[in-house]
Amino acid sequence: MFTAEQKVQAQTITGQPKQQNFTKRFAKIWNKVLLDFTDNDVYLTAGINFSKQNIKAGGYNSAFNYDLSDYNKNVFKPGYYGGFTVDGKFKKKHAYSFVFSLNKIAAGTNYKDAGTLAPFIGSFSHFKADDQFFNLSMAAHYKKIIPITDTTKYKFYIIAGPSLDARLSGQSADNLVNNNYQRFMLKADIGLEFDNNSYYSLYLHYKQGLNSITKSPIRTNMNSVELGVKIKANDLF
Repeated sequence: MFTAEQKVQAQTITGQPKQQNFTKRFAKIWNKVLLDFTDNDVYLTAGINFSKQNIKAGGYNSAFNYDLSDYNKNVFKPGYYGGFTVDGKFKKKHAYSFVFSLNKIAAGTNYKDAGTLAPFIGSFSHFKADDQFFNLSMAAHYKKIIPITDTTKYKFYIIAGPSLDARLSGQSADNLVNNNYQRFMLKADIGLEFDNNSYYSLYLHYKQGLNSITKSPIRTNMNSVELGVKIKANDLF
């Protein structure tokens, strides 16, 4: 017969090899993954973004009425952002970049299903979209070189990949009543980049929203265009 203390000690001793084996296997896999990501360079990035949100209220009802002559602005409005990217190669041949940025969004608002109460008032909605907020954006891009110049100096890339935006700003007081907004936005990115001998890059990215940033029944898709520059951090510090 074993005492309770002896049983605990036996279980601890028996479990140690299993834990050690799992740790070794995980470390081996992780080190192998890291070995596939090479030639990494860190770039600082900054630029301007232009955003617009397309809104379908979908029968949403509230105690508020908004005259859309004041709020319906079907244009891409400018904001700004800054952050950093890690550019490298996967298995020494597939170019990639991981992007992290803080974005100030100022978005135009395009209401698709506005209501009317003629002849008293024109277009109106029970929902007023938040059009200014901060996002934390994370993206993973695959980069394919376009062989149209001397690629030993200048490179043109087409990029594509997903991005995930996490909203940092709180909702407006009117939207907070019904908690109308989602926290995360998933987007599909596509764009062009010009690399000047790895010293700096100029780029133009288009981001298409894949999910609604508002909760049902309201559907709001955010689209944006980014124009920016990234400079190798080693050249600045």
